[in-house]
Formats: sequence, C-alpha cells, structure tokens
Amino acid sequence: MTPQERLIATAGDQLGYMGKRANANLDEFKTNAPGLFNRFARDLDALGDFYNGKKNGYDWCDVFVDWCFVETFGRATAQLLLCQPNRSLGAGTGYSLNYYKQKGRFFTGTPQPADQIFFGDSKSTWHTGLVVKVEGGYVHTIEGNAGNPSAVRACRYAVGSKTIKGYGRPDWSLVPEEKEDNEMDYEKWKEYMDRYRQELRADHDQCWAEEELAAAVAAGITDGKRPHDLVTREEAAIMAVRSRLGKLD
Repeated sequence: MTPQERLIATAGDQLGYMGKRANANLDEFKTNAPGLFNRFARDLDALGDFYNGKKNGYDWCDVFVDWCFVETFGRATAQLLLCQPNRSLGAGTGYSLNYYKQKGRFFTGTPQPADQIFFGDSKSTWHTGLVVKVEGGYVHTIEGNAGNPSAVRACRYAVGSKTIKGYGRPDWSLVPEEKEDNEMDYEKWKEYMDRYRQELRADHDQCWAEEELAAAVAAGITDGKRPHDLVTREEAAIMAVRSRLGKLD
C-alpha cells in the first residue's frame, strides 16, 4: 500500500464512530452518543505536547485528521506531513490550513487522494477532512465531527464547490519506505540467530529447539525422528529463526 492508501484505510476504519456526550466509553462506536468527546482527542491529548492544550470535548474534525496521521505514521512523521510543530494550534482548521501554507503545501484546484480538504469562505475556515478520491466530478471524503449527530462520515462535494477553500498536501517523500513482508531487518535477524542458536540441543538425537522441530514436522520438512540426518545444524538454526518470525514454509 502507498502512504496515501494507508492513511485512507486508517480513516475508513473509523467510519460510523460517533462523538460522545460525556468523557466515557470513548472507544465504543455508538455508546454514549451524541456529543463532542472522542477517542481521537483523548489519544492526542495523552501525548502531552502535541497541541497547545487539551482538546477533548470540543469540535474535533481537525483532531480526527491529525489522529489518522499519527495512528498511521507515528507522531514524528505525522507532524512533518501535517507541517505542524510541537504544541501546535493544529486542532483549529484555520491554523491547520496556515501550517500548510507556511510550508508551501497548500493547493487549490483538483485534489489528490489523502489531501487534507478545508472548507470555509474568504473570512474563515470552519471544517476539514481527508480526500479519498475524485470521481464523477465529485470529491469524496472521510470527515470527523461531520453531520448531525456528530460522527465520522463519508461525504462528497462537487469539484470546485465554493465552500472548498483548498487542500493541504503532505510531502509524501517524508514517509519512510516500508519493507516488503518477506524482508527481514539484518540486525533483528542476527539477534534471533544468536539467541535461538543457543537453544539448539548439542546432542545428536535432537539438534533443533523443540518448538521449531514441531513446526518443521507440521510443515512436512522432517519426520522428526532424526532431524540431524536431514539437515545441518546451521540449516536447523536458520529454520528455527524463520519459525519464530512466522516465515517457516
């Protein structure tokens, strides 16, 4: 998945979440609704200095977008993508828009998936969300604190709508490249090798750790009776490590 797809997937997982009328049951999607308390502000407030103060219990459209970035990429990368410093004012839509402007990352015209969309007029900015796609002349979005009652909702708007002020576009080159599923970090591999090689039995009747031998038998690699006759100790160690990493096949 691209960084943009990962971000949109994070937001999509929250569709249907409703704001709470009190600071309780924040992880439940429907319980204790409707209201303005929410899990997204709670989680960012817990970071201590993400914003300039506590934000739970207030309008949370911008908080939702920020949470999606932090949840997907971690705090440090999220703040770079959002163009926000520590103790930012980024829970406010106008401030959030201006952070993008200051970094030259605010655009008008046709949006791109995972842009942050801003709504308002020439005097103020009042709402925000994430762009999912542009299709059939419409901008499709996912937004927090949307509609009545307040919830995470999928919305759409005509491209060029007068209420759309523009789009904050993160610099996606800042996202660290993900390793493929079958790639293993060398240092972690070495750590596992050193650790589990120690667990291999020294005698000739069983040269694998018991758990790895059972996994190898289940995978049809050996019958388990005399595994040392079928593989070298080094091969056994490698398969032991692959088993612990869930990659024995």
